Amino acid sequence: MSRYDDGFDFRGSDENETDEDYYKMYKRMLEEQQKKQDRSAPRRRAYDEDIDINSFSRRPAQKKRAAGKKGKKKKRKNKKKIIIILTCILLIFGILLYFAWPFLNYNYRKLRGDADLGFSDIIDKRVVNIALFGLDTREEGDFTGRSDSIMILSINTETKKVKVISLMRDTITRMEENGEVYYSKLNNAYANGGPELAIKTLNQNYELDISRYATINFFGMVDIIDAVGGIEATITEDELEWKGYDNPNLNNCMEEICEARGLDIDDYWISSPGTQHLNGVQAVAYARIRHCLSTFGTNDDFGRTDRQRHVMHELFSKATTMKKSQYAKLAKALLPCSETSLTYSDILSLAVNVLLKNPTFEQYRIPQTEWLMPFGYSEYGSCVYFDRDYAKRAVHAIIYEDMTMEQFTEQNPVEKNDWFASIFGPPDYTPDPITVEPETPSSQTTSQAAPETPEEPTESTEQGGEGGTEDPAGNTETGTESGTETTEDGTN
Repeated sequence: MSRYDDGFDFRGSDENETDEDYYKMYKRMLEEQQKKQDRSAPRRRAYDEDIDINSFSRRPAQKKRAAGKKGKKKKRKNKKKIIIILTCILLIFGILLYFAWPFLNYNYRKLRGDADLGFSDIIDKRVVNIALFGLDTREEGDFTGRSDSIMILSINTETKKVKVISLMRDTITRMEENGEVYYSKLNNAYANGGPELAIKTLNQNYELDISRYATINFFGMVDIIDAVGGIEATITEDELEWKGYDNPNLNNCMEEICEARGLDIDDYWISSPGTQHLNGVQAVAYARIRHCLSTFGTNDDFGRTDRQRHVMHELFSKATTMKKSQYAKLAKALLPCSETSLTYSDILSLAVNVLLKNPTFEQYRIPQTEWLMPFGYSEYGSCVYFDRDYAKRAVHAIIYEDMTMEQFTEQNPVEKNDWFASIFGPPDYTPDPITVEPETPSSQTTSQAAPETPEEPTESTEQGGEGGTEDPAGNTETGTESGTETTEDGTN
C-alpha cells in the first residue's frame, strides 16, 4: 500500500484495483477536501484577520433560528409593555372612580313622565331654573313632608350669575291638583304632591319654566357644612336668650341636633353674641331658629329665611373656592341627604360651565316686608299675603332682566291688589294693620333685610294652625277658585 504526500490513504483492500481506480478515488477525495476548505474559509480568515465572526452571513437555517429568537424577545417586550399600560390604565381608572363614585352614586329621582309641571315652553335657554326644597326631617333618606325652605336657584350660563330667591313658606298660594284648584300655604305643595306639585305650583304662580329640583334633608346639612369647613355668621343676643322650649333659641335647637346624633351639647354651646365661626351643628341650629331677632333686623319666619339664605351664601362661597381635591368629601356629605332630578350630565355641565368659573352670587326674598297685606281668613291660620302679580313681575325682572330688587321697586312702586278677597269675598275678621318700619340694611344679602312686623306667623300656626279645622292629615277645608266647591289643603 502506497501513501501520497497529501496524506490520503486511497488504497483499498481490493488487490485487483488498478491505478486508474486509485486515481478516481483520489480525485473524489480532493473534491470533498476542497468543499470542506471552502466552508471553513470565513472562519479561518476571521481568525487570521481578527474579524467578528458574527459579521458573516449565516446559512438559511441559522438565519431562521436567529429570527425565531429575536421574535420571541420582541414578543416578551410587547407583553411587558401591554402589562405596564394596562396597569397604568387600571390605576388611573381606580383613582378617577374613587373621586367620581360619590357623584355617580347619588339619590337620583326622575320626575314622573306624566307630570304636569305647569309650563309649556322654555323662557330663556341661557337661564336654568332649579327648585330647591329643604325638609326638616330627622332621617337621612327621608324626603317627604312639608318643605320648610323653598328657594328658586336661577343660573345664567352666559353671565355666570347665580341668583337665589327665597319664598316664604307661609305664603297663601293657589294650587292645582288632579283638576281641582285650592288655596293653601306654599309649603304644603311638597307634602301634598311631592316635587312635581311643588314645581308646578311655583311655575303657575310665578310663570316660570322650572323642570329640575333638588331636595335637601336639613339634618344632613351638618355634614355638608362641616365638609366645606364651617361658615361665618353674626349671632345676636336675642338668638341666645332663653325663651322657653316652645320658642327655642339657638342653643335649644342645638340640643335637639346633638341628641339625635349622640353628641355632647357642651362641645357646641355658644355663650356670647358676635361674629363667629360656626361648625355644622351650630350652623344648622342657626338656620332653624324662628322666634329671635336676626342680625338682618328680621324676626319669626322672615328672620329664619334670611338666616337660611345666609347659610346658602356661605356654603356657595366656600364650595366655589375650596380645593378640587376636597370635592369628593363634599359630595360624600351632600349626596346621602339630598334627592334631585338633575342627571349626572346636568351636574357636570353646571359645574364646569358655571360653578368653576368664579360666578357671582345674589340672593333675595319674596315678599319684601313692605309688600305685606292683612289676611283675615281664620280657617287658614296665619299666612303671608301679598300681591301675587306684583311678585311675579319682580321675580321675572330679577331672573330674566338682570335687575336687583332695589332697581325693580324703584321703577315699580309697590302694588297691593287684594286678589284673594276678589275670589272669596270679604274676610271673616279684620286683622291688625301691618306697620312697616324702615328696613335695616344687610351686608350679607343683595336685597335689603326687613324688620319684624306684627302680623307674622306664630309657632301655633306653624304646627297645625289655630285658625282652621284640621283633619288627621293636617288639612283644612277651603273653597275652590270659583268659591262653589270645597277641597282639602294643609294649613302649615
